[in-house]
Amino acid sequence: MNAADSLLEARITGKTYRRPDGVAMEAVRELSLTLARGEFVCLIGPSGCGKTTTLRILCGLDHDFEGSLTPDPARLAIGIAFQEPRLLPWRTVEENIRIVLPPARRRADLSGLLATFGLAAHRARYPGELSLGLARRVSLARALAVEPDLLVLDEPFVSLDAQAAVELRRCVTLAAEGKRKGEGAGGRMGVLMVTHNVREALQLADRLVLLAPRPTFILEEVRLRVPRAARSPDWVETERAALAARFPVLSEV
Repeated sequence: MNAADSLLEARITGKTYRRPDGVAMEAVRELSLTLARGEFVCLIGPSGCGKTTTLRILCGLDHDFEGSLTPDPARLAIGIAFQEPRLLPWRTVEENIRIVLPPARRRADLSGLLATFGLAAHRARYPGELSLGLARRVSLARALAVEPDLLVLDEPFVSLDAQAAVELRRCVTLAAEGKRKGEGAGGRMGVLMVTHNVREALQLADRLVLLAPRPTFILEEVRLRVPRAARSPDWVETERAALAARFPVLSEV
């Protein structure tokens, strides 16, 4: 990867936190990762392995670690969608999206973004009137509204019914694909997603980063060279089984 393609280079030599009872817990150890512009990367590992901790460090939300990030995430435009939509209940769908925009863009036309996420008919509704699936769409639309260099997704499809998850994955793919190709003002956008769902990662990612149980480190990185459109359910199941055979820890995922 040349310097022009690099979006973020991380070296986390250690991350330790204290539990409420005062016991020190080592969460991450000797993890190095490079993210490229225009790349969709999934961090995969068993529950409690340190995926979200690693994600928070990579996007600059947790500074209490040993290691380095290049560049400083504060220099990047980062859009984040968490498991919880975190919408302001007293603001409408459209207002919740506009609130992240800088003053100069606060009146920007959001029609295209709302249409992409199927939110045009809901723009004047309040979060309390939305299903979880719709609320997640608003959260993702808000993350993309800032035209990010890096889109960060923390298990965005968890707890959704099957149909809602399918629709939201389609929204993510459609919304991210053009940005990842460099269309629009934001240039080529990288996507970093945490998931414990191997099938989901195999459907969406360009590269899988397999994480060990805590303290986490990278077991292996797997580049998926089959085009997304050619990833049939049979292909996904075959790849998932092969990964589980090589890395038994993934059978828990």
